[in-house]
This record gives sequence, C-alpha cells and structure tokens, in this order.
Amino acid sequence: MHRLSYSQFGEDITAANLLRNVEIGFYVDIGAHHPLRRSNTAHFHIRGWQGINVEPMRRGIRLFERYRPQAINLHAAIHNDAESVTLYKFRKGLVNTIIERRAEELSASKKSEGQEAVRALSLNDLFERHVPDGVRVNYLTIDVEGYDTEAIVAFDLDKYHPDVVCVEIHRPDMMALSENSVVKYMFAGGYQLYAINVFSFTFVSVRAAAEHLHVPRVARLHEVTMRGAREA
Repeated sequence: MHRLSYSQFGEDITAANLLRNVEIGFYVDIGAHHPLRRSNTAHFHIRGWQGINVEPMRRGIRLFERYRPQAINLHAAIHNDAESVTLYKFRKGLVNTIIERRAEELSASKKSEGQEAVRALSLNDLFERHVPDGVRVNYLTIDVEGYDTEAIVAFDLDKYHPDVVCVEIHRPDMMALSENSVVKYMFAGGYQLYAINVFSFTFVSVRAAAEHLHVPRVARLHEVTMRGAREA
C-alpha cells in the first residue's frame, strides 16, 4: 500500500511505523515550518492526533492557526537561556536560524529577508507550561537549524521522556556515531537509535518500546553503532 509522506526525507513514515499502535496520540513539533509542506507531523494531525506546533515565523504560525486550530500553536523560538532571540530570516523560511554565525554562512548562498526579535523558551519550559497535565508525548521532532544539539542535550529526558524523538544532526562523523554528543545523551537517557533519514536521527525509548510501540528490529542500528564504539 502506498503511503504519502509529508516530511522532507520520510521522517514521518519512520515515526508512523513505530507509533502505529498509538491510535490518538500527542506530538510536539519544534520548528514546525508549515502545516503540510516538509512537515514531520502532518501525517499525525490527519490521523486525529493533538499536539503543539512551535514556529518562530509569524506567517508560519498563522498557517498553523488556520489549518490546525485545535492544536497549541506557539509563535516562539527554542533557546535554553534567553527569553528573546534574534531570528535571521531567509527566502522561503526553510533555513531560518537564531545562530548568527550560521546566518552569515547562509547569506553567501541564500537571499536574506532581514531579522526580527522573537520570544524564546527552553524545551523544558515548553513541556512544563504547554503540554497538558497527564498527557503522554508520543512524538517529539526538533528542527531548529543549528541549535538542535544545544536544545536536546539540555532537555530533561528523565522527567518528560517522549516515546519517539527525531532530531537533526548536521555533519555527524558516521564512523564514530557513539561519540556524537546528541547520540551519547540519548543513549544515556534510555533511548536507542532506530533510523537515520539523511540528517534526521530517530530515537525510540527503550521503555516505550517494551510497553506499547511497534518496533521491528529496533536494536539493529543501535547495536551496529555500539559495536563500532567497542571496536574503535
């Protein structure tokens, strides 16, 4: 059966395979960008899931307010310390970033559309303030163009522990994945590496896998990664 993917690299199909046993779940989409185009959560929205969309672009969050009005839609950026950050904007909004150095690199090849101040909060604050009490987060996806590592390694996995986490890791050393700071943090937090879609890494909670997820051959990529670390 053909399945339509809304994601850039099929990340939603990866997550949907893991979460097929969750009929009506809850997602958190960081750097949500657009309700349909290159969306890791459109598939779940269409299935009837509820969730939170966090997007620093005004026009982006207006689209979510229009097409996902039942969701919690936040016009904000993610930052571990600041309450407001500068968003460097580029044409089409796909590579907007809060990292000045990254913005300077991008401006050499992409058309800048200026900058604006955007309110910010950490992942921990987001979960504390906006995830409804008693709700289990089944899918967390993070795409924040250069701040992904900082965001996830400051996130309290013991306290919040989503079932499945997708996070971008740019330019990883594929021969030494077990030494990558994000991979190490996720492993230590009780997750296994399930799939890599170009530079989107999907991790699955070991606890959730044992309880209710559909996880075919979950350990294979994880074991290959760990075997490489032992043999190095």
